[in-house]
Amino acid sequence: MPNIQYSTFNTQHSAQRRGALLLELLIVISLLAVILSVGTQAVYVSLQSSKISGERDIAVGLASEALEAARGVADEKWQNIYDLTKGSQYHMVQTGNKWATSTGSEIVSLNNASYTRYVVIDNVSRDASTRMIDTGTNYDPSTQKVTVTVSWPYADPVTINEYFLRWRNKICNQTNWSGGVGSVVKNCPDTTYTSATNITPGASLELTP
Repeated sequence: MPNIQYSTFNTQHSAQRRGALLLELLIVISLLAVILSVGTQAVYVSLQSSKISGERDIAVGLASEALEAARGVADEKWQNIYDLTKGSQYHMVQTGNKWATSTGSEIVSLNNASYTRYVVIDNVSRDASTRMIDTGTNYDPSTQKVTVTVSWPYADPVTINEYFLRWRNKICNQTNWSGGVGSVVKNCPDTTYTSATNITPGASLELTP
């Protein structure tokens, strides 16, 4: 029976090789884990960015819609905008075939997101000499600042504003010297004058001392 000899060198070399392969495998697995983690995070951030971008586009559209509705309200009658409480929140509602204002904000739900929308009206001051808009209190009754804000969770709100101008006026012939009370905006066909001191009603205007 022949003698069988085992090489100690070969046995040690094989064990070292298996240990090196195991170490390399662990390194590869760790690198793959890191790459997958970073890749998953990048995909998530990209999806969130696209989602927020899409929601912002919707918010801009909603703000523009409210601004155009407010313009329709002002064009129908200037006092509809001018007489609103300054700095308060309103939203636009459809009444028949035209727009009207209602107090408070509104909730608009689109694409599984809820948007809060409101309109604020502010007076506008103009410099007495240049007629340029300033920050004073010389308010122009023919100019109003209309600001629309649309907000929704997890993003900054969208705000747009525009200056509305009264470009037309309705004129009434005032023929009656009695019946007018106070100093207010008068609506046609009201033909009464505002009452004042030292004026006597009659067939013709009489100024009394």
